[in-house]
Amino acid sequence: MRYCRTCLTTSLRPNSLFNKAGVCIACEYSEKSNSLSSQTHLARLIEKIKVLKKAARLTRNNYDCIVGVSGGKDSTRQALWVRDRLKMRPLLVCCAYPPYQMTDIGADNIKNLINLGFDIIIDTPAPKTSRDLSKKSFVEFGNVCKASEMALFASVPRIAIDFDIKLIFWGENPALQVGDASAGGVDPLDGNNLRNLNTLVEGGDDWMNCVFNVPSKKEHYKYPEAEKFNKSNINILYLGPAWDDWSNDMNSTFASLTGLTLRPNEENITGDISNASMIDEEFTNINMMIKYFKFGFGRTSDLVNEAIRNNEITREQGIKLVKRYDGVCDNSIIKKYCKYIEISNTEFWAQINKWVNEDIFIKTSRRPIPRFAVGSDFND
Repeated sequence: MRYCRTCLTTSLRPNSLFNKAGVCIACEYSEKSNSLSSQTHLARLIEKIKVLKKAARLTRNNYDCIVGVSGGKDSTRQALWVRDRLKMRPLLVCCAYPPYQMTDIGADNIKNLINLGFDIIIDTPAPKTSRDLSKKSFVEFGNVCKASEMALFASVPRIAIDFDIKLIFWGENPALQVGDASAGGVDPLDGNNLRNLNTLVEGGDDWMNCVFNVPSKKEHYKYPEAEKFNKSNINILYLGPAWDDWSNDMNSTFASLTGLTLRPNEENITGDISNASMIDEEFTNINMMIKYFKFGFGRTSDLVNEAIRNNEITREQGIKLVKRYDGVCDNSIIKKYCKYIEISNTEFWAQINKWVNEDIFIKTSRRPIPRFAVGSDFND
């Protein structure tokens, strides 16, 4: 396992790329972006919108774009920025979690978007099916949220096609924000390759077939085929590169000032040092823990890496945070999930141990023990 020489991205991240100097693509982009300002990207974004408006007649609809939202910090800021800065008429689309999974904070933050004057479509998977898919993907992929992530990304383009809306805005570019090269486009603003994101393509979707008693229910989780997407002349643009202050901290601060409710100080329970990530659903915290056991990095690494690139902390300071918080997920969250999918705590950890990367962790009956030192290349 190798570490980026600038941040704490590891070579085990799916679709990661390091250059000859040992720097990950996210850090490489960050270094280049210092010479290419966000104002340049903003000008290019506005020009792209003008071209698309002219070619696709975006204004013929009551809405000229879609913004995918969860009610979190990023999507709240995106919605306001598109409406108030770009002067567009966005339809918000939220793929919400079923009632058992959704937190009260998540529900309050969706209500906040409505109170801010937005029209929103809430697309919710069937609760029992969602539960069965979560259990299935946990067993087969070591991912408790795979189905819900597929539904989240698929719902926005599906509704764009149904409503004949030609433009979709997402926030961060995964290739540049966290280093998933598969989602990169022709430039930092281009999001049309989002369908290639690792979480959407790994394992396909045939694993779902045994869960659905009605085949049409599977459509909720399927990203539109490329041919149908292209025929509808839809374009996806990332907003993050066009903001000079795009970051977890800035987005949290801005969204909080517009009514967003953040998670109380629970970093020792969730491992979320920002108290602002994935606040609409608790079981994503389990996924962050599993990711850590698979690849040697978790949520804290992602937050720290961004802070390092923004010169907010040093790599050495980041190492201390990652050592303390990566992989943290309190037993109370695990207990809730076991009850949700109807398995015992012993069965839960037996499944977890199937996905532990033994090259970098020592297995135990419960939580694995890391064999590596954060920030130092590891070769067994």
